[in-house]
Amino acid sequence: MRFIYHHRTMGRSSQAMHIRSLVEALRDDGHEVTIVSPPGVDPLKSAGMMPFLRKADHARGLQRIWKYISCECPQLVFEVFELLYNLFLPFRLLPIMWRQPDAVLYERHAYFMFMGVLLGKWLKRPVVLEVNELAGFTRVRGLIMERLARRIDAWVFSQANHILCVSSVLADEAQQRGASSERVHVLPNAIDSNRFRSLGLGQSLRDRLGLSGSIVIGHVGLFYRWDRLDALIEAVRSIRDRHPEIKVLLVGDGPEMENLKKTAFRLGMEREVILPGPVARDDVPEYIDAMDICVLPDSNAFGSPIALFEFMAMGKPCVCPDLGPMRDVIDDNETGIMFPHGNYGVLQKALVRFIEDPALRTRVGARARETVFQRHTWAANAHFVVQLALGESSARTFAQMKRLDCDTQ
Repeated sequence: MRFIYHHRTMGRSSQAMHIRSLVEALRDDGHEVTIVSPPGVDPLKSAGMMPFLRKADHARGLQRIWKYISCECPQLVFEVFELLYNLFLPFRLLPIMWRQPDAVLYERHAYFMFMGVLLGKWLKRPVVLEVNELAGFTRVRGLIMERLARRIDAWVFSQANHILCVSSVLADEAQQRGASSERVHVLPNAIDSNRFRSLGLGQSLRDRLGLSGSIVIGHVGLFYRWDRLDALIEAVRSIRDRHPEIKVLLVGDGPEMENLKKTAFRLGMEREVILPGPVARDDVPEYIDAMDICVLPDSNAFGSPIALFEFMAMGKPCVCPDLGPMRDVIDDNETGIMFPHGNYGVLQKALVRFIEDPALRTRVGARARETVFQRHTWAANAHFVVQLALGESSARTFAQMKRLDCDTQ
């Protein structure tokens, strides 16, 4: 089967990791995939790199233009550029669609974008729309023309053959905006089962970082204000006197890096908080392997954080907020522990449970690993996409599979 995968991202960070992972899974399954990106963007090469949120993130060639638009343009001008992209798209997408008359159009939905769906319907192609965010939910840049964005969303949802939402929250919202329920499917992010397996390298890394003999509480990602990693440091500080063996390993970089350093200094936690900075994508499993407990102190209410699946794949017990996308994946007290969103006192208690009960850590981590390899691999996601494209009514979402699992237990 042939797919044309169209996106309008900058091909960086978790967005590109999602694109690359699904494309590779489809290709590994024997399908042909043509990626259509903005000029100068190649997500297969740049997946995992930092997004254009920091001045130090240097770009070359056409990437400089996208960086300038992303970093320097006033918000309204930026949104006008997003809207104008629709006028450029036929020149980029149509020739490829004409050369591949049997290809399915798979498009990553973006703000104000409608031309891809319009071209797909005009050429009578099956259109699969992937939804990772929607107007009305908080995004990094904010949104001025929200009313127009919502109207465009409603139109594309009415036209796409299938709508794949990365969380049940987005699926519910898509239906409220006019998508029929039989065309909306929930398909969270996933992991590459070949990349995220323990190779036994965690202990040597612990030795190098001075973590031997410690219970390591960790997180991997881009450091944004809303991730509330400062709250995690404060929670660990409150239990450090009872458990001096604990350390915090925060792997990554981002706008909050300096604030995290200041928070650690203010709380007298400079020795307990380890900040190795950004690491190569291929080294991430090793760093997760060095952790005993993984934490997402906060997250947005609609997204499907790839880090959560990676923590689970490495057999780590996770503590995360009780939000819709987490409930889609985590069975509380079975494959992780959830705490009421924003209640960091309960987060602290969950950490203490894991710290004081090694058997619980082992059991929850093992169950998490088993679950993610059963339900949340990119190979399984690719198979589901193919089933939808073929029009098979037997295709099941992960939620349906989860219910079947519960019924058989």
